[in-house]
Amino acid sequence: MIQKVSDTYKKHWAEFIFGPTLKMIEAIFDLLIPLFMKTVIEMSTFDNVSAIDKESNPIILWISRFIKVFGTWIEGDPNLNYALIGGVMILIMGVLGFITTMVTQYIAARTAVAVGTSVRDSLYEKILSLSKKEREQVGNNRLLTILNADSYQVQQGVLIFIRLIVRAPFIIIGALVISLILNWEIGLIFLCIIPLILLVVFLIMGKSSKEYLSIQNKLDTLSNKTSDSLDGAKVIRAFNREEYENDNFSKSTADYEKNAVKVGKLNALINPLTFAIIALATTFVILFGGLPIFKADSEVALTFSSTVITEVAYLAQIFTTLVQLTNVVMVLTKAKVSSKRVDSILSIQPKIRESSSAITKEIKAGDEILSFHHVCLGYKDGGNNALTDIGFTLKKGESLGIIGGTGSGKSTLINLVERFLDATEGTVDYKGEDIKNYRLSSLRKEIGLVPQKSVLFKGTLRSNLLMSNPNADERTMTQALKNAMAYEFVSKYDDYLDHEVEEGGKNFSGGQRQRLCIARALVKNPEMIILDDSTSALDLLTDKTVRDNIHTQYKGITKIIVSQRVSTVKDCDIILVLDSGKIIGKGNHDSLMNTCKAYQETYESQTKKEVR
Repeated sequence: MIQKVSDTYKKHWAEFIFGPTLKMIEAIFDLLIPLFMKTVIEMSTFDNVSAIDKESNPIILWISRFIKVFGTWIEGDPNLNYALIGGVMILIMGVLGFITTMVTQYIAARTAVAVGTSVRDSLYEKILSLSKKEREQVGNNRLLTILNADSYQVQQGVLIFIRLIVRAPFIIIGALVISLILNWEIGLIFLCIIPLILLVVFLIMGKSSKEYLSIQNKLDTLSNKTSDSLDGAKVIRAFNREEYENDNFSKSTADYEKNAVKVGKLNALINPLTFAIIALATTFVILFGGLPIFKADSEVALTFSSTVITEVAYLAQIFTTLVQLTNVVMVLTKAKVSSKRVDSILSIQPKIRESSSAITKEIKAGDEILSFHHVCLGYKDGGNNALTDIGFTLKKGESLGIIGGTGSGKSTLINLVERFLDATEGTVDYKGEDIKNYRLSSLRKEIGLVPQKSVLFKGTLRSNLLMSNPNADERTMTQALKNAMAYEFVSKYDDYLDHEVEEGGKNFSGGQRQRLCIARALVKNPEMIILDDSTSALDLLTDKTVRDNIHTQYKGITKIIVSQRVSTVKDCDIILVLDSGKIIGKGNHDSLMNTCKAYQETYESQTKKEVR
């Protein structure tokens, strides 16, 4: 169906073959039962020689002879025996059909869930591999809709495919062929109505397919509006924009509703039109089949009436199956549209490509651990560079401070260290090797990041701390909490590390979240820790205590500290002063106070504020 999604289907090729094959066997039983019923009626009512042996239909003759073989084994009235044997045969076929149905339903359900899970896993893995900018280009809410709604439609498509994709056509064609063999005049009626119904179905579904794509896109828009409103609810209320936002959302809802109703109306036409055509066909079957009955002798009338009953039974099978087929087409149409949307995400190639190399290097204190060589980071649109000609060398055990105003490029520079971004010019070396030559997992395993925005996940304190190091014991976690100045409030919880963390860590203050995030990074015991303005919510004393603890308790650890506060970086071995993506000052605190006016002014202004 779709290249990327079809790779998932290939993993379940056996189920896609075995399941429909069982459904075909079930269909054979369904097609045989009316024939057995016709034969039993005729054999059990009149003398088999006069009523059956004169039968010109080869199928009925074959079935009658099959029944006779078993009927001769039983003493008594032959006609009654034939009815009994025929009834038993019908019962056996019904039971076998039921068993094959149940097995196929199980296979279909299991395979559908497996495919749906695989698609969702692939989508989730892909989403995590995308950079923030790449996710924003697609739209976070669009990603959520595809991850949830579209993957479900793909799952439903698999379910319906296995259950009905072979059975439905087999029943329709089989019933048509048998009806032509039984009575070609009545069979011609079937031959006329089936293409007519299929034409109606495919015309309607062809139109609804385009509308469904539009519906999914409008659902993305609704999700975006909802997310924005939830995130900015406080701002909306503050500026008295509730009425405006409500009207705006209502317009989007009405637009979505318009398309949904249009599709609903189109799909609603299928069953009534199909029913009308079938009803007309049934009328013709009764007319063409019923009139000759009154003109024939009793034995011929019986044969003809049983034929009419059988033809009506096959007509009912065709009608039921065509209704099912409409559902098949509707579900598969939605699945195809959703598969394209899923594929559009899976086909995205992240800009950050992982090397296959798993480089591991041990270096001693004083050796170079991180070097930037004329690093630039530009944009495709040709705008100003985010970073221009960045160069510095950091040795193992040293501390690097990065300071600058908002938009100066501090966080962008940090993103290059863990390869959330790649330089467009120049090279970044880690332990003397181009950072691009490392496998991402091996690189990030050695670096502990405390992001600017403190992120905690729903669960427990323990589960959050173990994210950085799943093998850490409670002693290690406790020590990390102490060094991050988080133990003082965590120790007060009766359940300690098993204390619940609400979604987003909302049950903790901003300062508490920052300290917990620092503790999580320390549990990892990294070779390098990056504090990306991650102590901004802490008071100056706590900030200094945390930094001192890291310096004394984690010997040899390399530190990169990003901050807008001079007091946070002033003790670093090297300080970079950034402005508009450029280094305007580099050195230690004392040298910068003499050589960098911007640093001096920042220090003096912040010192005055602290004195006040």
